[in-house]
Amino acid sequence: MLDRVRVAVVVPAYNVEGAVGRVIRSLPSFVDDVVVVDDASVDRTAEAVAGAGFGRPVTLVRHARNGGVGAAIATGYREALRRGADVLAVMAGDGQMDPADLERVVRPVVLGGADYVAGDRLS
Repeated sequence: MLDRVRVAVVVPAYNVEGAVGRVIRSLPSFVDDVVVVDDASVDRTAEAVAGAGFGRPVTLVRHARNGGVGAAIATGYREALRRGADVLAVMAGDGQMDPADLERVVRPVVLGGADYVAGDRLS
């Protein structure tokens, strides 16, 4: 929790068996739930998620067909909301995003100063 607000991270994942475990383990302690959406990976992404002990709730949702990152994020949002999340964030399953930035991204939403915040990993 961050300021008594339940934070969930959605991790869209496609063929990221070598990175997804590191992504989940790197998430800050204020993250209450992690929803990984395996978007019909052909590698061992699902096994990498299911076989690791991350010490926090991790929900794995698997798509039967690849729908793309947008579909994976939408599925993850629905599942995180169903699980009781107040604030949602997205962290790519391939490790492209720095988890140290997560609090700066979600804090404006947690404090009620923004409905949506988008990070820019390119600048």
